[in-house]
Amino acid sequence: MSSLLELYQEIIIEHSQFPRRSGRLPEPTSSTSAKNPLCGDLVNIDVKIEDSIIKDISCESSGCAISTAAASIMAEEVVGKEINAAIETCKKFITSLKTGDENLSDTTELKVFCKVSEYPTRVKCASLSWQSLLKVLENLES
Repeated sequence: MSSLLELYQEIIIEHSQFPRRSGRLPEPTSSTSAKNPLCGDLVNIDVKIEDSIIKDISCESSGCAISTAAASIMAEEVVGKEINAAIETCKKFITSLKTGDENLSDTTELKVFCKVSEYPTRVKCASLSWQSLLKVLENLES
């Protein structure tokens, strides 16, 4: 087994068993929910924005391990970022899921998700939370 595949499996297992920033925020600036009917994944995202910066984010996720892990990693990746930077991170990650281009991702945890591109039915699982957050952030920007 390749080291990238092993790392992918480790990260998916770790984040799916112990999701970061899980739950709901008491007073979010914005919230969204999304469902993947093919897999049954469900994600609720709350974001707290102050001065165009993501001050806090939470993801309540249920479903497959890939979806839960992707939501956990997303929350860690965007907290503290300006809205525009978070939008760019979301777009790059979603593209990398579809193309497998790991050069679009800045961190190891994001790069290993490029393996999902080899399994087209799982791309929706991994991108569900990211696409949902992207819509929220784009709406806040406009």
